[in-house]
Amino acid sequence: MPPRNFLRPYAALAAIEHMFDVNHVDIYLIFKFPMDQTVKPADAKWICEVEEVTEDVTASSWQDEFTLLLTVAGIATRPTKVTIEYDGPDSTLRTTWFKQWEPWGAILSDEIQPVISSITISTGPAIQNNINVSNVSIVFIDCSANSVLIAGLTGGIDGQVISMARTCASANGAVLLHAQGTSDQDLLLHAGMGEQLVGEYGGWVFACNGTDWYDCSHSKHV
Repeated sequence: MPPRNFLRPYAALAAIEHMFDVNHVDIYLIFKFPMDQTVKPADAKWICEVEEVTEDVTASSWQDEFTLLLTVAGIATRPTKVTIEYDGPDSTLRTTWFKQWEPWGAILSDEIQPVISSITISTGPAIQNNINVSNVSIVFIDCSANSVLIAGLTGGIDGQVISMARTCASANGAVLLHAQGTSDQDLLLHAGMGEQLVGEYGGWVFACNGTDWYDCSHSKHV
């Protein structure tokens, strides 16, 4: 048992950051001092609001001795405002020298920009309707073995921009279909019809509004 004076609540600030990922929000609590990772508060101790609506924290886990990850499930679109409040003090949120963290009121979280990555699509010639582009900024289309037909994407969020680039000059086609996807998010091409690249390099740029993808490239190859 540590000395009693080590058990008094400890007042200090934690930094709060969040990231939206397809259908949930991850919230990172970054503490100033090393924390005891052998215990953690019940999820109900965290009071979270997303767009000023109270949402349950559905999972939590220590990432390291300074960082606690909270997950809020069931968030369909990228939020503009996230706050977190700690309903403490509690003996399960304490430093490595057993001082409890003071409670805090609602603190506005800072958004972490999504990690940007690329993917390569080569499956064909069957139409692709559900390509997951969560946290993706570049889609490479490899037509070296067969034609690739893309009709729809999934996982796009409001404000996301994707470049699609054909990576070979084979005789197979890189084909985008206009408003024909059976997935969550259609491709809406500027001329209102499908487009293709055959035997040449090139590509497209699309912007997402959270529902569909809009062609911004005004492609010269139409």
